[in-house]
Amino acid sequence: MRRPPVGPDALTRGELLAGGAARHGSVRAAIERLLAVGYGLTYDAVVSGFPPYERLLEEVTTLVTRSTAPGRAASVLDVSCGTGTVAARIAALGYRVTGIDAVGHLVDVARKRWGARDLGLSFEHRDIAAEPAPTDGSFDVIVSMHTLYWHPRPDALLAGCRRALKPGGHAIFLTYGRPARMLSTLREVGANGSRLDAVRALRWLLPTAIFETLRHVERRYLSEADFRAAVGAAGFELLDMRETFLAGISRLAWTRVPR
Repeated sequence: MRRPPVGPDALTRGELLAGGAARHGSVRAAIERLLAVGYGLTYDAVVSGFPPYERLLEEVTTLVTRSTAPGRAASVLDVSCGTGTVAARIAALGYRVTGIDAVGHLVDVARKRWGARDLGLSFEHRDIAAEPAPTDGSFDVIVSMHTLYWHPRPDALLAGCRRALKPGGHAIFLTYGRPARMLSTLREVGANGSRLDAVRALRWLLPTAIFETLRHVERRYLSEADFRAAVGAAGFELLDMRETFLAGISRLAWTRVPR
């Protein structure tokens, strides 16, 4: 009688397939990480001096100052801070800023780039959806730019942001309301401005389109109703919602935690 296989030969086809899927998942995760790092490192060059992005940053920093007055006693948390450009912009206004990101290499870059400057600025490797923010419940303002549309656990992300804020604290969330389709976005930018504005928009649209093609993540483009429902379900009071950036490709929500 033939003995049943033992050791590696005893693996079922399902187990072998599962093992292969796990290895494939690990490879895909590694590729996603490399793409995130690569895009994070090039994004600053893409948006530096780019007028639509500068206007977006001005919009965000204005809401930060409306949320709480500048001063080192006022603390701001930048969720998915990347290489720290937005966090440094806010810190330069006089705030104490902590930037967190789930990609450790981007945090290392942010520390090297901004750590030597006296800006009241620090960075941590952390995913707020999976672990509490540093000094949970102590932040006056949270800024999260375009994280909700790609994060695998958007509800957990919002819940983590909610816990990180003081009672009465404010949060500014941005997400994409629709894909960055090249031709339609160029037409809208040109219709709202000029042909030159449309040509200049390629500076952001082209690398973003390439990056989005290479990534394998579930993207969620929230309608205004869905965005309102998401922040409301997380316990935020909505103060303002608007379309912004490149012919309204982004949605911005300015919110507050009840006292």
